[in-house]
Amino acid sequence: MTSPFLLYHKIDLPTPDVKVRGAFTPPKAFARQLEMLAKRGFKFATASEMAAFFRENEEFPEKTVAITFDDGWKDNLTNAFPILRRFGAKATIFLVTNCLGKTTDTVTAEGEGPREHLSIEDVRTMSAAGIEFGSHTHSHRHFDKLELGDIQDELATSKDIVESITQRPCESFAYPAGFFTEMAKDAVKAAGFQIAFTTVYSPEMSPDVFALNRTEILRHDRFIFRFRRKIARLS
Repeated sequence: MTSPFLLYHKIDLPTPDVKVRGAFTPPKAFARQLEMLAKRGFKFATASEMAAFFRENEEFPEKTVAITFDDGWKDNLTNAFPILRRFGAKATIFLVTNCLGKTTDTVTAEGEGPREHLSIEDVRTMSAAGIEFGSHTHSHRHFDKLELGDIQDELATSKDIVESITQRPCESFAYPAGFFTEMAKDAVKAAGFQIAFTTVYSPEMSPDVFALNRTEILRHDRFIFRFRRKIARLS
C-alpha cells in the first residue's frame, strides 16, 4: 500500500538563486492536487488522528490522507494555509522550534540562502484553525549522530515549546533528514510521541508507526499526471 502520508516542504515558487528545487510545490499545483483528492472522495486527517485510528484498529483509515509539511516555512501560512482552508483539509506541520520567527539557512538545501520560518503568532493562528503542529526537533540535529542525552533534550525542548504555543498535545514527530537509530526511536516513544516519520520515500508503507515513510510530493509532481500516478495506489 502506498503511504497515505503526503510530504511537502515549501508551497512556493523557487527564486532564481535556488539550485535544488525539488522541495518547491507551486501554490496552483498544490490547489490542483487537493482538488483531485477531494473529487476522488479522500478525507483529510492530521498525523495524530491517523495514529489514534491505528492504535484502535491496527491499520490506517481507508480513503484518508494526512498532509504533512517539514521545517515550518512561512509559506506554509501565506500560500498553503488558504488552500487548505478552501478544501477543508487538515494538515500537520513539523516545526524546528529554534527557527521559529527567524530567517535562517539552518534547514535550507545546500546552496540556498536564508528563508523565513513561521512565527509563534503564525503557529497560534493556524493551530486555532485546526492545523496540527508536531516536532522536527529543536535544532534539526541528525539523530544518528547524537548521544541519548542530546536526543532527549531535542525531543523534550521542542515538545514543550510546541505545547506551550498551541496549548495542545504535541504527539507527532519527524526525524531530521529522516535519520534515526533504534535508540532514537525508543527515545521518541518514551518522550510521549504517538507517531514518527522518516524520509524513506518508498512506494510501500512501513509497518512501524515510529518509523513511517511518506509519499513525497516534489516539484515535478506539479504536472497533475505525475501526482495522479503517485496517489494511484492509495485506497
